[in-house]
Formats: sequence, structure tokens, C-alpha cells
Amino acid sequence: MASEVKRVVMERVVMEGQGTFVRVRRPAYWVYVGLIAFGLLHIGGILRGGFDHIASALWVPLVLNGAMAVLFVWILGKLDYLEREPAAVRAAAMLWGALVATSVAIIANNALISLLTKTYGVEFTAKWGAALAGPINEEWVKTIGVVILVLIVREHFQRSMDGLTYGAFVGLGFQIVENLLYAINNALSNPNSDVAGSVSITLLRILIAGPWSHPVYSGVAGLGIAFFATQTHRTLYTRFGVAAGCFTAAWALHFLWNSPLPAWLPKGLGFFAIYGKGALILVFFLIVYGMAARREWHWFTEIMAGEPAEVITPDELDAMRTLRTRRHARKKAAKDYGLYGKRIVRRLQRAQRVLGEALARCERAEGDPASAPDVLVARANVLSIRAELNAPAKKRINKKTRKQEAEK
Repeated sequence: MASEVKRVVMERVVMEGQGTFVRVRRPAYWVYVGLIAFGLLHIGGILRGGFDHIASALWVPLVLNGAMAVLFVWILGKLDYLEREPAAVRAAAMLWGALVATSVAIIANNALISLLTKTYGVEFTAKWGAALAGPINEEWVKTIGVVILVLIVREHFQRSMDGLTYGAFVGLGFQIVENLLYAINNALSNPNSDVAGSVSITLLRILIAGPWSHPVYSGVAGLGIAFFATQTHRTLYTRFGVAAGCFTAAWALHFLWNSPLPAWLPKGLGFFAIYGKGALILVFFLIVYGMAARREWHWFTEIMAGEPAEVITPDELDAMRTLRTRRHARKKAAKDYGLYGKRIVRRLQRAQRVLGEALARCERAEGDPASAPDVLVARANVLSIRAELNAPAKKRINKKTRKQEAEK
């Protein structure tokens, strides 16, 4: 019996605790590797064609897109707070979007634009080409990336939020490379300055399209894939319907953003109309995210239900629900105990989240949470931080008592 428990624990630690992405025994992994190699060669060939002449003009776009990537990674970490996805799998999702999805999209978009030009003429293609080519050729290949991830690391897809997160990372990789390719093209075509051409288009794409672009579309589609993969207790029709609906929604959001403004719209309102479209896209995404976040919260309360009050109190459990409630708890700690208390509460929340992740891994491995090493370590860490939190509270009470006695 002891040897059996040891075997299960070891498998859990190796398969999930390290967050590795390499799965050499799964055919989907080698499909992924082959397509990444194809994308690397294709994108590398494009960069070699113009990079040597305009290398100095691309430093600013690289820095700007890097800053955008850091910001998006931070935001996604806040959105998916209760169970962080492994860095290796997130990086794999970004690589798919950056190399595979962009490579396929470039080939397919060129073919479709050529077909539209021959069939409907230059004027129609100039107006509607991007609105048709973008959703038709880009959304499916980004969504396939999430499907590939499911086939490679199925254990990291437990709820719909996981698909939303990985889909958003696929979209982020796509958006970064797309921005850089636009910067290269504008640097080469600008008659005055390659630097001005690359920087202007980069700023335009980040400031106008950045908040509601590919991470949003792919996140919605990825949620549908994760719903199909994880909600096995539901009927096949329901799972397929949700997945198809999410993909259709991602397609429609992309089409809405790429579609031209109506000709009757006054020129002075164009700026507001563009941001109006973006606001609609963002609101839809937040609604979808809210639905996934509620399920994520219910999961966390279920996984932490057996923990005693010294590990997590009912008030602390409620405070973990959203970013706003977590910040409110930290502000309350700062008011009661000072900045030191605020920092301890932040550490306590992180430790409680890590404990929830460890309990979830233990549950999936059918292990015993009373003896699982990572659960024991995570729980001990929570108790240690709570002891630190109680120390300043006692000092504060003692200080207040001494002050009251002095006043008497």
C-alpha cells in the first residue's frame, strides 16, 4: 500500500508539479514541434528579406511590443489568479500564435485577397478584404493551437478558464508578431524615414487595437474548446454547441473590428466609432470572462472546503473571489496593521492560492491530501505566514492598550 501511494505521488509531482510541456510519447507534441519549425523558417525568411536594411528602425517597435506583452501577461495573471497555468505551457501557446498561426495566416490571407481582387475588384477588396480575410483565415488556426495544447497537456485543462487563458496567450503571440511585421512593412514603404514608419504604425496598433485584439478573440474561442474538453458530464450536443458558439463569437468580434466604418458616418465621429467598436468587443469579453470566473470561484471554494479556519477563514475565502475583493482585504490589513500587514496579507493570499493548486493536483492524482508532500508544504507555509500576521496584531493591541492606560 505504501509503495502504491509513493508511486502516485511521484507521478503527480513529475507530471504536474514541474509544469513541463514536453510529452514525447504523444503524437500531438511532435505535430506541434513540426509546425513550430515550419513557422520559424517561414517567419525567419520574411525577416531576412528586410531586416538587414532597417534593423535600427525596429528597436523601438520591439521595446513597445515587449512592454505590451509584459502588460498582457500581468493582466492575464490577475484574471486567472486562483490557479496559475504553468509558464512552459503559456510560452508554448504564445509560440503557436507567434510562429504557426501567423505563418499560416500570411499564406492564406494573400491567397484570399488575391481571389477577392480577381472576383470582386480592387475597390471591394480594399474595403472588405481585411474584414473577411482576418476572421476566416486567422481564427481557426489560432483555435487549433488550443486544441493541440489539449491533446498534449490535457491535465492542464480542468475548467473553461484554462482555455480562455491559453487562447489569450495564443492571441498575444499572434498580435506581437503581426505588429512587428506591420512595422517592417511600414519602415520599408515610408518615403521619409524608416524609423518614423515603423514607430507610427506600432503606436497606432498598440493604442487603438491593443486592448481588444487577438488575445480577446482567441480567449473566447479557447474557452469554448476547454468547455468541450472538460464538461464531460454534459451532453455532446451542449459541449459542441458551446464550442461552436464561442468560435463563432470570436469570428464575429474579429469581423466587427476589421470591418470598415459606414460611409455615411461623419468624419469627425470616426475616432469615437472605432473606440465604440472596441468597447463592445471588450464588454462581450468581460461578460464571457465573468461566467468563467464564477465557475473558477466555485471550484476554489469546493477545493478549500475541508481546510480549517487557521488555514483559511470564511472571510478570507470570500476575499479571494475577485481582484477587487483581494485588494479590499489588503487595504483593510494596511489600515489595521500598517504597510507590513498589507504585505503579509498579500503573501497569505498567494500561499492560500498555492495550497488550492496543490489540493487540486492531489485530487486529480487520487492522492491523500493528508500525506501529499506539496500539500503539506503549502499548508505549512500558510500557517507560517498567519503566525506573522498575528504578531503585528498583538503588538497593535498591546500598543493601543498601553495608550488607553496612559490616558487614564
